[in-house]
Amino acid sequence: MSDFTLEGTLPVVDTTQFYRGSKSVKFSGAAMSYITTTKPFMGTSKATNNNFWGRYFILDAWTAAMIPTSHAVYGTLGGSGAPAGADGLFHFVGGSRGKLQAEIRNTGDSYTDSMASPAATTPSFPVMTDGWQCWEFHVQPDDSYDFYINGAIVDSMTIVAGKAKKSGASFSPLPMIMKMQIGWQYFGSAMNSGWIDEVAIGPDRIPCGS
Repeated sequence: MSDFTLEGTLPVVDTTQFYRGSKSVKFSGAAMSYITTTKPFMGTSKATNNNFWGRYFILDAWTAAMIPTSHAVYGTLGGSGAPAGADGLFHFVGGSRGKLQAEIRNTGDSYTDSMASPAATTPSFPVMTDGWQCWEFHVQPDDSYDFYINGAIVDSMTIVAGKAKKSGASFSPLPMIMKMQIGWQYFGSAMNSGWIDEVAIGPDRIPCGS
């Protein structure tokens, strides 16, 4: 935890659930509960800061009956370089209607999945019965992005050179990334809690088995 700060309802080190080892970080709250790091993003350009792989394991306390329908966020990448009047915050994993997607907040909100009707194949928010999931993400300087669950790419969340593969929405420009938040944020009133373990960021893919 030495490389992370805490935001919102403060996450805590917990020993009741863990992927490997003997402890994890538990997030909990009805609004926001994040661990935040800036350490991997000390460069001064998108060529350095937006060129990495990330990976972490997540276990969510939801049951299938509890899944909310309003907008939720499990992780953000934020920084500078957004258009005037926009925060440029990249919600790299979150979603609405109980389905996962990515979102960018530039001059208007853009989503990798349609806001009208998500595809049946789009993964649902994780639930306790899923067990621990390995979430991987790959960011590239040309505003491309990929997301993986347990090693399998989530095609409906792919962004190619700033354009969402499924929805066709613009995600360009992504910000020059200066910080990462992971945990939970909800734009409704649902309480949620879950656990995060083995967060890793690097220039090459970090396999789920590593």
